[in-house]
Amino acid sequence: MQFLSEEWSKSYVDIWQNSEEFKDGIKKFSGNFIYRVSDREDLQPLQINVQKGEIVYFGGLDNSPIEFDMWTSFDGWQRVVNGELSVKKAMMTPGFGFKGSKIKAAMYIGSFEKSIAMMRDIETEFS
Repeated sequence: MQFLSEEWSKSYVDIWQNSEEFKDGIKKFSGNFIYRVSDREDLQPLQINVQKGEIVYFGGLDNSPIEFDMWTSFDGWQRVVNGELSVKKAMMTPGFGFKGSKIKAAMYIGSFEKSIAMMRDIETEFS
């Protein structure tokens, strides 16, 4: 499945929603975030709204306030999704963008890492 496609996004949400261990780890987390590809206009951003660890919305941008915005090039996402670069390292690497509370992100960095690791369970095409 093409990274960030509708089919890919649904698979990602299914993995998230079916991981009780993961949701338990973020049961106090609420916030809206976006994954974007900075060099591919043909790939729409994926917005995910979370309330107490549960996804309450996912899809295109819906004009709700965004707490975290994460972006990089298509190749950058491939490196992160494939585990070549951790989320923590990516946040400090040129070419990777992050807007949002770094304090809150630090509080949940383990969960953010797990949320990206879950992407590896999806057969993802980066082309």
